[in-house]
Amino acid sequence: MAADATTRFLTDLTAALVAASIFGGIARRFGITPILGYVIAGIAIGPLYAATPESTGSLGGLSELGLILLLFSLGLDFSISELGAVGSIPMIGNVLLMLLFSAAAAGLGRMFGFVHPLTFGLTFALSSTAIGVALLKIFGLAGKRPGNAAVALLVAQDLIAVLILVVTISPAAELTPAGIVLPLVKAALFVVVALVAGGTILRRVVSAFLRRAPAGAMIAFCTAVALAAAWLGHIAGLSFEFGAFIAGAVISEAAGSRMVESIVAPFREFFILVFFVSIGTFVDVRAVALHWPAIVVAGVAFALLRIAGWGLLSRLVRQPLGISVALGISLLPLGEFNVVLAKASLAAKRLDSNEYATVIGVTLLTILFAAVLTRISASRLGSLDAASLTRVAPFEGAPNVLILGYGRVGRTVGSICKRAGISFAVIETDVDLVELARRDGAHAQYGDGGDPQIVEHAMVPSVRAVLSTIPDSAANVALARRLSHQTDVRIVARARRMRDVDSLRAAGAHDVLVPEAEGAYRFAETVLSELGISQERVAAVVLAERSRLS
Repeated sequence: MAADATTRFLTDLTAALVAASIFGGIARRFGITPILGYVIAGIAIGPLYAATPESTGSLGGLSELGLILLLFSLGLDFSISELGAVGSIPMIGNVLLMLLFSAAAAGLGRMFGFVHPLTFGLTFALSSTAIGVALLKIFGLAGKRPGNAAVALLVAQDLIAVLILVVTISPAAELTPAGIVLPLVKAALFVVVALVAGGTILRRVVSAFLRRAPAGAMIAFCTAVALAAAWLGHIAGLSFEFGAFIAGAVISEAAGSRMVESIVAPFREFFILVFFVSIGTFVDVRAVALHWPAIVVAGVAFALLRIAGWGLLSRLVRQPLGISVALGISLLPLGEFNVVLAKASLAAKRLDSNEYATVIGVTLLTILFAAVLTRISASRLGSLDAASLTRVAPFEGAPNVLILGYGRVGRTVGSICKRAGISFAVIETDVDLVELARRDGAHAQYGDGGDPQIVEHAMVPSVRAVLSTIPDSAANVALARRLSHQTDVRIVARARRMRDVDSLRAAGAHDVLVPEAEGAYRFAETVLSELGISQERVAAVVLAERSRLS
C-alpha cells in the first residue's frame, strides 16, 4: 500500500510539472504571465484526479505543501520599515479599497441570492501577491519606487488576510463577540510568541546558518521552520497558512533576512507552480459553467472596479497616467489568499458550494483579464507618460545648475548645491523623486532627462552647468552632442564604464565621471593610506590607474 501511495504521489507530481511546463511555456510564448498557464494546466489534468480519490488526496497534500511554502516565502517580503516608507495615504487608501471591494462583492452576493454574502464579500478584498509581482516585472516596475510601493501594499493585504482567515475558519455559530475575539487573541499571542522566539533564538540560529551553512542547508532549514510553524499554527487552533506566513515574517525581521530571501527565491516559482496547478485541478468546470452568469457579471464588474480603484489611488499620490494604469492592472487579479479564504470558509460552512464555485470562477476570470490586459498594454502605457514629456516648460526662477535624474548621485549633488547657496533645477522620470526634489528646494519637473529636446525646452539663460546622472552612456553622448552645439553651459556627464569616457568627451562633455570608479579610487586611497604610504605616492598611483583606464 505504501508503494502504491508513493507511486501515486510521484505520478501526480510528474503530471503536474509536465502540464505546467507545457502550458506555462505557451503562456510565456504569448507574452503573458505563466501563472495563467499553470491554472489552465491544472484544469486540463483535473479530470484525471476527479476520477480517483487517491489522486485527489495526493494532489491535495501537494497543494497544501506548496501553499504553506508559498505563504512562508511571501512572509519573507514583509518589512515594517518598507511598509512605513509607503506613506499614510496609500496605506489608508489600501484599506478603504479593500472595504469597498468587500462591500461591492457582498452587494452582488445579495443580488444573486447567496446565503453568505458577507463571507462572500470578504473573499474579494485581496489581490494576489504572487501574480501582482509577476505583472509588475512585465510592466518594468519591479525594483522601482512605484513597484516597491505596490508590493508593500500587497504585503499589507496579506497581513490583513491572515486576520480575516482567523475569522473565516470559525463556524458561523461561533461568530459571537466572544467567538470573534478569542481567535484574534490566540492569533495575537501566537504572533507575540513568534516575535519573541524570532528576536532571540531564531535570530541567532539564522545568523549562525548564514555564517557557516551552505545554501542547500539554508533551504532545508527554512523549509523545516515553515512546516514547524504551520503545525504550531494548526495546533493553536488557527491554520497552517497563518503559521507559515508568520514564520516568514519573523525571519524577514531577523538578521540576514535578505540573504535568506535570496536563497529561497529561486524555489518560489516551484511553490507558485504547485499551488496554481492544484487550483486548476480542483476547479469543477461544470459547477463554474452552471454559475457563469454570476461569474461573468462579478468578474467584469470587479475588473473595472479594481483597475479604477487602484488607478485612482495611484493618481492621488501623483503617479503618471501610464504607471497608474499599470498598477491598476497589476493589482487586479485575485489569487492565493482569496482561494485560501474561500476553501477555509467552505470547510467551516461559511460558504456553500455555489458561492465557492463563483469565487473560484471570478478568481480565474480576473487572472485571465489581467494577463490579457498586460499583454495588450505593457508596450503601450509608456506612451501615455511620454506624451506628457512634451509639455515640460522652462524653469521658473533662475537656477544655476540643471540636474538630470534625482537618484542617489543627483540628490547628493543637489544637497551640496543647496548648502553652497546655489540654485538648482531637476528633471526626473520618477514622480516621487520629483516631489522629493521640490521639498529639497529645487525647481523640479517630471520628464525624461535623457531626451535632448526636453532638456532644451526646459533650459533657461541662468543655467551655467548641466549634470546628467543618468546611467546610460549612449543617452548622455546624444545629450552632450546636442547641447554642446547650441549652448556654452558646462556639461558634466555620468559614464557607466571607463571606456565610455572618451566618447562622452568627444561628444562635448566637459567633465565625465564614473561614480562606481570614483568610489573604488577612494577605497584604494584609504587602504593605501592605512598602510602608511605617503599621500604623494597614493595620488601618483591612483592617477596612473585613471590614465590607464581612460
